[in-house]
Amino acid sequence: MRTGKRHSPRGRKRSPGEPVTIGEVARRAGVSIATVSRVLNNVPRGVGPVLRKRVLKAARELDYHPNALARSLHQKRTHTLGLLITDIANPYYAGITRGIEDVSRRHGYALFICNTDRDPATMAHYIEVLREQRVDGIIIGGGGTPGRRHFQTLHDRGIPAVLIGRYDVPLPAVRIDNLKGGWEAATHLIRLGHRRIAILSGPMTSTSIQDRMRGYRRALKEHGLSLPKDWVLHGDLRPASALQLAERLLTARRRPTAILAANDQMAIATIRAAHQLGLRVPEDLSVVGFDNIELASYMSPALTTMGLPLYRMGVAAAETAIRLLAGTPGNEEAWFTPELIVRESTGPPPVVADRTIQPRQGPGSKGRDA
Repeated sequence: MRTGKRHSPRGRKRSPGEPVTIGEVARRAGVSIATVSRVLNNVPRGVGPVLRKRVLKAARELDYHPNALARSLHQKRTHTLGLLITDIANPYYAGITRGIEDVSRRHGYALFICNTDRDPATMAHYIEVLREQRVDGIIIGGGGTPGRRHFQTLHDRGIPAVLIGRYDVPLPAVRIDNLKGGWEAATHLIRLGHRRIAILSGPMTSTSIQDRMRGYRRALKEHGLSLPKDWVLHGDLRPASALQLAERLLTARRRPTAILAANDQMAIATIRAAHQLGLRVPEDLSVVGFDNIELASYMSPALTTMGLPLYRMGVAAAETAIRLLAGTPGNEEAWFTPELIVRESTGPPPVVADRTIQPRQGPGSKGRDA
């Protein structure tokens, strides 16, 4: 009678956590190790259906799992991908990561996710960690990590890599027409009648932010609108910095009637700041975001934003990486264009926009440029 306990050959008691070997599976099934290997690797040659069934039954009874490290050394593949993103807390990356993960899993790849916080030293550390783990390829999300050296290193070392949003280094990329997106966002406000438009931007180390800023400025210039220096503030793309910066704009003696935010998180925080100061959105202030994260359509008022197909961007990045690993020729650039999604946070400018607003008292009442 079986006791349910697994024992190693020759009756030696198995240590806790000790893995079952392929030799034990072969002995249980009464076949050679080579036959077990052919069955588990789906090699049809020399293995009939009855024998295959017996081997799989033995592997199942012993709870056998192939040694992934040994197999990867033999195949010179680990079937893993690395994903570097700048801010794991940013919902922007949730849709992208889901697209990458779905494609990776479908092709038999596992995914390592690393958060860089836009810090070059952290990025360099994780690149080395992923190399040590022998990942087959690396996907880098976001254009916000300063410098080009680490990207160039990947190219020079022949490590298959795909970028999302970054385009100033010689690597395959998923590209976004942020310049057109910025232009369209600003043009939407101008067509509503706004002439006093401020910008809550992100870090200018990001190529995505650089292009969005160029688009904003181009639209304003085309319509002969000025952009005062103190109406362009730079945050870190997180809500906390945007809340302080928006308050600074909205408590100024001459305040804007509309604000272009570099992403949806900053736009949502801007609406929060307006409400705290007694301003109505969009009656007193119009706000436009960028990215179209899921929360944008559920908040009140629902956010007007430049929508990006985040999931499809992730799918494109993963498919490009897997195509590189397979040596399959294909386009090394996938382009996506933001789409204006008009919701409740934008409307015509107020007739009177200069009533004095008092800043909140206490901690955080003095905004600062992050």
